[in-house]
Amino acid sequence: MMRMKYFNRETISYVICGALTTAVGLVVFWLCEGAGLHTATSNTISTIAAVTFAYFANKIVVFQSASWKPSVLVKEILAFISGRFVIYVLETLLLIVLIDVVGLPAFACKVFTNLLVIVGNYLISKKAVFISR
Repeated sequence: MMRMKYFNRETISYVICGALTTAVGLVVFWLCEGAGLHTATSNTISTIAAVTFAYFANKIVVFQSASWKPSVLVKEILAFISGRFVIYVLETLLLIVLIDVVGLPAFACKVFTNLLVIVGNYLISKKAVFISR
């Protein structure tokens, strides 16, 4: 019975959309790093691309938030971006420490931090953004 609590349509679709969001972020990060951009700049650009994709994937597929009323969109988008911003700051700080201070490989660190980001973003989206109305 406990298994069904965690393996339902919502969590499975979140994992799939999260994987696609992660792919968007990783590809953009890799391209930015390859272009010689600083870690923080690369992470900022990749985060913007991933968050834009993630908002629509989460709204439509995961949490099935059907309302497109401007008042609902504004609340959702502001909450979504605010939550993602907090996670972004924490991720960026961790990436700077791991890559620039410790000297670990950038791409491997980005993959690792993405695992933490996925969990944090799900909790924020579920509890504060796409609340059943």
